[in-house]
Amino acid sequence: MALLRRTHSLCPVCLRRVSAALETEKENVFLRKRCPDHGDFSCLVWEGAPDLRAWTSSRFPLSGPEDTPHDDCPRGCGLCEFHEQRSCTVVVEVTKRCRLGCPVCFADAGSGDEPDFATLETLLRKVRDRAEGAILQLSGGEPTERSDLPELLRLASGLGFSGIQLNTNGLRLAEEPGYARRLREAGLGWVFLQFDGLREATHLALRGRHLGAVKTDALRACAGAELGVVLVPTLLRGVNDDEMGDIVRYGLSLFPTVRGVHFQPLSFFGRYPDPPRNETRLTLPRILRHLVAQTGGLTELSHFRPSRCEHERCSFRAVYLVEAPDRIYPVGHEPCCGTRPRAEGPLRAVESIRRRWGADVSREVSGEGVANRCASASSPEDDLDRFLRLGKRGNFSISAMAFQDAENLDLERLRFCCVHAAAPDGRLVPFCAWNLTARDGTPLHRRP
Repeated sequence: MALLRRTHSLCPVCLRRVSAALETEKENVFLRKRCPDHGDFSCLVWEGAPDLRAWTSSRFPLSGPEDTPHDDCPRGCGLCEFHEQRSCTVVVEVTKRCRLGCPVCFADAGSGDEPDFATLETLLRKVRDRAEGAILQLSGGEPTERSDLPELLRLASGLGFSGIQLNTNGLRLAEEPGYARRLREAGLGWVFLQFDGLREATHLALRGRHLGAVKTDALRACAGAELGVVLVPTLLRGVNDDEMGDIVRYGLSLFPTVRGVHFQPLSFFGRYPDPPRNETRLTLPRILRHLVAQTGGLTELSHFRPSRCEHERCSFRAVYLVEAPDRIYPVGHEPCCGTRPRAEGPLRAVESIRRRWGADVSREVSGEGVANRCASASSPEDDLDRFLRLGKRGNFSISAMAFQDAENLDLERLRFCCVHAAAPDGRLVPFCAWNLTARDGTPLHRRP
C-alpha cells in the first residue's frame, strides 16, 4: 500500500467532512478515510489498465500540494468562488412524477409533486443568467409527465441555452403519436434516452418491468421526428455489464438517429438495492476494458481519453465517424459544452488536412470551413476524402460518467464538476453533491 494523493471526502454514515487519501494496492487505487464517530472506510476507485498515473495529465497532478476545499464544501454548494469549473450542462428537474418505480433511481422519483409553470420560468431565467451558454437538460422524475412540456421547451429555446436535451424513459415518446415531433418543433435538441440493455432481464432488474418494445418504439418515434438520441445505460455489475458491446452495436445500427452511447455505472445514492461493496463497483478502467473486449475490434483503449470538461477521474469519451455499423473511425476527443469534436487523434486524415491545406488540428471535424475548402478535391478517396464524406453525417460518441456517492466522494473531483443541478432557489449545485445521500438515505442537499 502506497500513498498516491491526499484529499477530502465525507463519512458515508453521517456526511461529515473528513480527510481522505488515494492509496495504491497492487494495480488498484482506493479512497480511504476515517470518521471519528463511525470508523474507517475504503472504496475502490480505480483498478488495472489503463494505469491511473498514465491516464492522469498535468492538469490534475497526483503529486503536489494537498487539495484544500472551502470550509463549507460541499454543504455550502451554490456555486462558491472555490469551484474550478463553469456550468457546461445544467439539470433542471421539472417534476417528481414518474410511472416507473426503478429500484435504482438516483432522484427517488415517484411523488406527484412538481413546480408550476411560473416557478419554472423564474428558475430557467436564473439558470440562463448564472450559466450563460450552458446546455439545459430537462429532467425529473419523468419530464414527459408534464402536459405543458412543449410550452416549457418553447420558453427555454428563447432564453439562449446552447442546446436543450430531454432526459426521459421514453414511455410517452413511444405511446403518443406525433409527440416527439411536437417536442422537436418546440425547441428540443436531442433526447437522452434511458436504455439499459437489450435483454428483458436487464429491464426487470433495473426498472421493474419489460421495456424492450417501449424503447424500440421510442427510437422509431425519434427517427420519424428527426430527433437525435443518446442511449444512456445504467450499468450494474453482474446485471448488464456484459451488454456494453451489444448496446454500442445496436446504437450504430440506428445511426444517425442514435448519435452516441453514454454509460453510467451505478452510483449508490438515492434509491439503490443493496449496501455498497467494492465487489459491486464498476470503475472506469473496468468499463473501458469490457467495452473494448465486447466491441470486437471496433474500439481500442487508445481511442478513449478523459473529458476536457470535468475531472479526469470522472469520465472518458471517444468520438467516431461512421461509415457502416461495423466500420467506424476515431476522430479524437469531443470538447465540452456541446461544441463539435476537434480533428485530432488517430485518424490519419488530420495529417492529410495539414499537408494539403495547412489546417490546424483545432479545425472542426464536420465544420463547413474544411468541407467547403476541400469540396473540389477530385483524387481517389483517401483518408481525407473519407473524413470529409463521413463528417457531413455527424459523429457517434461513446462515453461514460462515473458519478460519485458518499463512499467514493473526492472533493477535488467535485470542485471540477461541470454538470450542475438547479436547486429550486436557483443555486447551481454539482450533480453528485445534489444527489448525494448517506447510507440510510439522508440527503445532503436534495429535499423530499
